[in-house]
Amino acid sequence: TVFGLQTAARIESVLMSLPPLAAWDYAPEFAPGSEEADLMAMLVPRDWLADA
Repeated sequence: TVFGLQTAARIESVLMSLPPLAAWDYAPEFAPGSEEADLMAMLVPRDWLADA
């Protein structure tokens, strides 16, 4: 929503207030080993220089 984008509101809270057709899972938990869990593991920020 424009309100959510123009304020300092938490984006998760704004998305949770959308109509049911535009559903949003808040802090979902995926089954270990699932494609979703693997993707989330890859999206975690990583300090590549510290790992070198």
